[in-house]
Amino acid sequence: MKTSFFFFILLFTFSSCEKVIDLPLNEAEQTLVVEAVMKDRVGANYIILSKSGSVYEDQNFEKVEDATVKVTAEDGTVYDFPHQGNGLYNLPDFAVVPSASYDIEINALDRVISATCSVPTKPEIDSLTYLTLTGTFGVPEGDTLNLISFHSVDNGAEKNYYLLKIFRNGRENSGYYLGNDDFINGIYYEAQFFGSEAKPKDTVFVEMISMDKANYDYYVGLSNNLGSGPFSAAPANPPSNLNGNALGFFGAYSTDTISIILP
Repeated sequence: MKTSFFFFILLFTFSSCEKVIDLPLNEAEQTLVVEAVMKDRVGANYIILSKSGSVYEDQNFEKVEDATVKVTAEDGTVYDFPHQGNGLYNLPDFAVVPSASYDIEINALDRVISATCSVPTKPEIDSLTYLTLTGTFGVPEGDTLNLISFHSVDNGAEKNYYLLKIFRNGRENSGYYLGNDDFINGIYYEAQFFGSEAKPKDTVFVEMISMDKANYDYYVGLSNNLGSGPFSAAPANPPSNLNGNALGFFGAYSTDTISIILP
């Protein structure tokens, strides 16, 4: 089978993307910030609600703990997400279904926030491989690192947007990888995790997330803000799929995972 090489964009973040999103705003502005993540795995779903702060405050923004949160499935089933503490709303046994759509409704701070998101078909990771590097490509003489690659087949029947996360020994790397299928549509491909090389004996875990275009655009906008320098223009809020006076996003994702133990 012919393999095409594909390079995802590595985006470094100053904090994990599965934490409260801190968006810099003008001094006088304060609004609701929503981080709503739904996946097709039980236990991987959460909603975090907070109030935005200004660029002059520390990052311990006030959490919203008295909201009501409902998620409605395509078949009309309504799920209530109770508050678990510290702005976290969670339903432990909930999971989305690929190729279905979901609506969210949040009542908080005297406003109603809503959004709709469609779950893409489930992505599939074929395998992980590695290339051992010793005294080359910036690796000091006598040291050994392993460049991890993953192999997959893109679903050519739909437009696909991917986010990939890599974990080493149970700890998430400080960056994530974004890409779409512009150059890999419907083919078998290989992509390297440059910047996330692993040491011998490491356990590497990879999560592949398939998302819709609205969520992909949000992450691209977020990464552009995080990558701006001190002389860049003031950052704009990432494009959001939320309706109402709020910042953030509602994402319903299909996923695949795989792991490898390096020799």
